[in-house]
Amino acid sequence: MASSTSSVLLADFQFLTRQGIASLINDLVDFNVIAQIEEPKELAESVSRLKPDIVVLDVSDNDTFLIGEIEEIKSKEASSFLIISNSQNKQSVQRLLSMGIKGIVTKNCSEEEITNAIKSVASGNRFFCNTVLDLVVGNEDADDCEPTNLSPREFDVLRLITKGFKTNQIADELHVSVHTINSHRKNILKKLNLKSPAELIVYALESGLVKS
Repeated sequence: MASSTSSVLLADFQFLTRQGIASLINDLVDFNVIAQIEEPKELAESVSRLKPDIVVLDVSDNDTFLIGEIEEIKSKEASSFLIISNSQNKQSVQRLLSMGIKGIVTKNCSEEEITNAIKSVASGNRFFCNTVLDLVVGNEDADDCEPTNLSPREFDVLRLITKGFKTNQIADELHVSVHTINSHRKNILKKLNLKSPAELIVYALESGLVKS
């Protein structure tokens, strides 16, 4: 079966950066930049009119207006967002996470990491580089930009773990075996570089990956 092409709306308000990201996306198989936005005020109308599969958006620390626009757009449109940011503002990142943003990376991430983020968001997966997550949980010394890429099912397991479900209860809830849940749990801990379920619960709640 032939795969469909994912349409991308690119909103970056610096010309050279925008051209570089557009070139990167257009080089990917099955991705096509259908429009480039130069001004924040154009974003909402363009998303509504073009209905892209993915919106790749540059957001900086002082973009409170833009964050509000994203929240408004997400309440009306089905497009997924990948935020590329150099934000060092914990509250801004937490607000983005609380909106259900599927991907946040920084401009310090490598080309491979950014393309992996685009592919993950297009597939319905989440992708947050560790720089972003470490910012949220207060590790100011972190400069590791390796991806934290959980599948939708791993997020389901994580959500139930934080609600206090035991392994057999999670298996019943998701209609899979206990062995499968144990495998998911191990994968989650490995991807998040954590050592115990207790540490996992604290990390997930503090980072905003799941809501309490």
